[in-house]
Amino acid sequence: MMTSLFVVLQNLPVEDCYGIVKGSQSMASSKTFILFLKILLIVNFIISVSYSIAADPLEPYLSKTTYSGETSVLSSGCSYVDSNVTGLAEALSIDFRLDNGMLEIDSFELKDRRPLVGCNDVLEISLNAEGALTSALFSTSALTISGGDSTSYNLSAGFSELRKPMAETGKYLFDAIDYSVATTKACTDISKNASLVSPQTYFYEVRAMFEKAQNDSITQYIDNPSDDPTKKTEYGPVAHWFSEAALEYAGTAYLQQFDGVEIVADYETVSWAEYQKYFNALCNVYLEQDAKSALIIEAEVFLGKTGWSGHASKWRQFEYIDTGRKVIESPSPAGLEYYTKYTTGAGIIIVAGAKVDDDALLAARDAFIYMTSARPEMRGILRRSHARVSLFTENASELPEYGADMEGEIGGFAQGTSDANMTANATWLCYPGNWDVGGNPAIHELGHVINHLIFEETNETYWYDRITPLAYAARENGTYPADAPLGEYWAQAVEGYIMNKGTDFKEIFPTRAYIAANHPGLYQLLTRYLPTDEWDYCPGIDENR
Repeated sequence: MMTSLFVVLQNLPVEDCYGIVKGSQSMASSKTFILFLKILLIVNFIISVSYSIAADPLEPYLSKTTYSGETSVLSSGCSYVDSNVTGLAEALSIDFRLDNGMLEIDSFELKDRRPLVGCNDVLEISLNAEGALTSALFSTSALTISGGDSTSYNLSAGFSELRKPMAETGKYLFDAIDYSVATTKACTDISKNASLVSPQTYFYEVRAMFEKAQNDSITQYIDNPSDDPTKKTEYGPVAHWFSEAALEYAGTAYLQQFDGVEIVADYETVSWAEYQKYFNALCNVYLEQDAKSALIIEAEVFLGKTGWSGHASKWRQFEYIDTGRKVIESPSPAGLEYYTKYTTGAGIIIVAGAKVDDDALLAARDAFIYMTSARPEMRGILRRSHARVSLFTENASELPEYGADMEGEIGGFAQGTSDANMTANATWLCYPGNWDVGGNPAIHELGHVINHLIFEETNETYWYDRITPLAYAARENGTYPADAPLGEYWAQAVEGYIMNKGTDFKEIFPTRAYIAANHPGLYQLLTRYLPTDEWDYCPGIDENR
């Protein structure tokens, strides 16, 4: 069993591994470690209490690390693999059994990909030139005791061929064990060492950080030479960059309560209430209790960047109701009573007015569920980020969030990090009674939203490092139109990949086979994040077109 783990890890074909910073480790005696676990079990049994908190949409997708006193098994639901060699599995679930104060591998299950969220335990392994394991270190900062309270513990356990040669023991024994109670985060941690500054200073710093994050997303590539020979493609985890910078700055500066509003720049003002909402959103990101897009929304309110009618701060959020595959009467909040139809799927709320067919909502739902089936954790991120699509029949000006200036939007547009929703033309969807042959704006816009609400949240550098160079190379070699924006390369490909119906539906990316043959790097990205199993897009279309 032990040997097979590392043999399989070496032989699994993957692209890369993820790095970590090694934690400290110290030798602990067998008796000390066993006593520690026994005390934890007793204490947790005594002080265990029940309490309730608001359900976190991400909770079902977050792996757990637990120790059971009944079985003496420590289980890690997901550990990502970090190694000195390439080509290993990205992640695995692994069980260790406590044996005389040491941990030995009991069982494991490889994962095709490291999940986008909730896989934070680490298994570091080092191999020699012959491929033999020389050392390994398992570490977690989220160990809990089965049946106990919510207290988390840090634990690391190391194997060394020098200390416990596998040839002598027949096992990989993790004997170097270090453990402690994990630090509990609190909002007060953020600014505990900060200094008082003026509202003007704070405003200028937040604005500078916000603009820097946006500017850092500007690539070296001209997006569409036929349209604007100077405008460059913008791609980057802006929400993540800003969140990191905002937390760092909040560690150095804070505001004291003030009355009324403060004039900070020209005609710009800030209020104490706006600062509080901004800081609360920052705290929720620090505690990992809300999406980074929520911080972007409050940052834009604080900075006075809410001029657009579709800004999320201007509209109340819909309640998320798990409807199953049916359309119900919309629980529309005040100001959004226009929406009378409602369904949900894949963490996305789908709404429409009376003129939209029920089957259009269900067709969008079917597509969203399929698109997120390979990475179900996407659904938790989308729901936490309040993803919503509003369907229309003619143009986006029909919708209450937008005015007459959106009459030109006849297909749809994406939901950015501070937007209330994304939109799509229901008459361009394919479903029984509306056998539309062509592109699908709901699928296309979710392709964009995967970037805005998911990859910006998770800092998906693997995708950001590759997508624009791939788009530019495709334009240069003629497999992507010269007058097509590089920023549309991914969403156009997602649309064609998901439908997989040929040139009548998507001329640029007609089928998966075409993408694999002509855009191999793009195909690798698509199959990394999207399902690879067959899906029958718009059943019945071939007989009714």
